[in-house]
Amino acid sequence: MTPRQAVDVRAHRWLMIVGALLTAGALLLLSLLPDPPAEAVAMTAWVERGHPLLMWSNELLFLAVISWGAGARGLFSTGRAGTSAWVDVGRTALTVTLGALVVVLLAVGRLVYPVFEIDLSAEVVALLVSSTFGALHVAFLGFAVAAVTLGWSTRAALAGRAVGIVAAAAFVVGSFPWLTPSWWNSVVPVLIAAWGVFLACVTRTGHSGDATERASAGQVADAVGIARRSRQAAGQRVHSSSTQTSNPPGQV
Repeated sequence: MTPRQAVDVRAHRWLMIVGALLTAGALLLLSLLPDPPAEAVAMTAWVERGHPLLMWSNELLFLAVISWGAGARGLFSTGRAGTSAWVDVGRTALTVTLGALVVVLLAVGRLVYPVFEIDLSAEVVALLVSSTFGALHVAFLGFAVAAVTLGWSTRAALAGRAVGIVAAAAFVVGSFPWLTPSWWNSVVPVLIAAWGVFLACVTRTGHSGDATERASAGQVADAVGIARRSRQAAGQRVHSSSTQTSNPPGQV
């Protein structure tokens, strides 16, 4: 790995770490909201009471998606973490997760920011709130799949896989925030941050180009050896010919 590549890998690790921490912060703010009311007519008042939490969660989530997406793309690009089916599934799951977080970003943004001063009816507000928690459900499930499969791309071997399985179980339970207690909904974002930092730190970053370079170096060495043996054989033939010329037939 060249110095330029080492700096690039380090930058992507930090981007992923920042993205994980920002995601955890945004989800933690959402977990502090009271349970939404079942009646659509009361949803507008619920949004107004939670406006600061929704607004700051939206801001953090915007930065989180960009940071985590850029960091993960760099670390899991072809030739670094590997090309196994496990890693491919994990990258796809993480992509789906970030897409679901974008849906959350759009829904929450529409709840807290006016667009051309268009007023939202109670039914539309209820739909946006429902879409927010539905997208969060998809995001947590995507985190669970990514935690299990990307454990195969770490330097931690069995420990990395064990961490991924435990984290996945917590994320699956956390994907039902309307069924779990509020304290658990606040714990799950912390676990996401811990898992994201762990994954960024222990993901393998050996370039596949290294294997190609080693193979090329071996081929060059073989070619040099063949050329050397050919020169030696040619030199022996020349020496033999000169010996025969200096000793005419019949002379010893």
